[in-house]
Amino acid sequence: MNKKIVYVLIFAVFAAAILFSGCLDFDHDHDHDDDHDDDHDHDGHDHDHDDDPDAIILQPLTDAQLRQIDAGERILVAASVAPQTEFIEKVGGDRVVAISMIPIGAGHHYDPTVRQLEELAKAQLYMQLGSGEVFETRHMKTFADINPSMKVVNSSVGINLISGDSHIWTSPKNAQIMVENTYNGLSEIDPANATEYRKNADAYIKELQELDAELQAALDGLQDRNFMVYHPAWGYLARDYQLTQIAVEVDGKEPSPRALTEFINVAKTNNVTVIFVQEQVSVAGATAIAESVGGRVYILDPLAKNYVENTRSVGQALAQHLN
Repeated sequence: MNKKIVYVLIFAVFAAAILFSGCLDFDHDHDHDDDHDDDHDHDGHDHDHDDDPDAIILQPLTDAQLRQIDAGERILVAASVAPQTEFIEKVGGDRVVAISMIPIGAGHHYDPTVRQLEELAKAQLYMQLGSGEVFETRHMKTFADINPSMKVVNSSVGINLISGDSHIWTSPKNAQIMVENTYNGLSEIDPANATEYRKNADAYIKELQELDAELQAALDGLQDRNFMVYHPAWGYLARDYQLTQIAVEVDGKEPSPRALTEFINVAKTNNVTVIFVQEQVSVAGATAIAESVGGRVYILDPLAKNYVENTRSVGQALAQHLN
């Protein structure tokens, strides 16, 4: 059989498997206690992370990039989230092309498109978060089957993981470790350019160290060290800068009326006037709490690619609103 036909058939099978697994879920939640009767959320799905197709921004490789990759002029490196692509590009420079398998606007339960899988088949390296990320748990085996020769490197090696929190990149301290792991991965698959990668990594790590010092200075003197978020994406940042993150989201769902009342009381007790949310998730519960305490909702984005600039803005927002 023609190799091109076989290639197309393989991707069709994997794409169908991903779509099928995303549509079927037999793990229904039949717990109808008082809390959940009010919540009307009985199917066990993570509704707050269901992806809005209109919000997802796919950025396919250009024809020029594909030609360079096919010609061996540049190395394609895949990762799970957009901040990682900045780490890859900072270390690899012009020698790499980086892609994020979870596109802008998508969440933990995103299913890659056929086009993304076709691109992934050309990758030489995958920088896995390795922190319990749901997306990786669901899809890494498929990725390995599609591209058996792709090297997979665990970005979380050397990081003290928080159980249930996959957002390791949100702390600049962790980002430095992830960049070092990125250097290790690139130098292994392309040892001829390891010296250049080392120089690039050192320069970027210095930039991250300066960012870390900025955040430490901005957050050190705060008397109020509790902040309320909708989706618990900031656990590593909170831990590394001695803050306490209070999450509104309960197991990936909007809080029930009873839980919402408890969160409002917590907000009042802790003088919380700002609820931090991210664009990728529903914020009805956060809005209700903010309105009840005479506060407001403020957007922080843990998935922005421009890592240093974005994390600096996060630190400034926390310093301003916790002061």
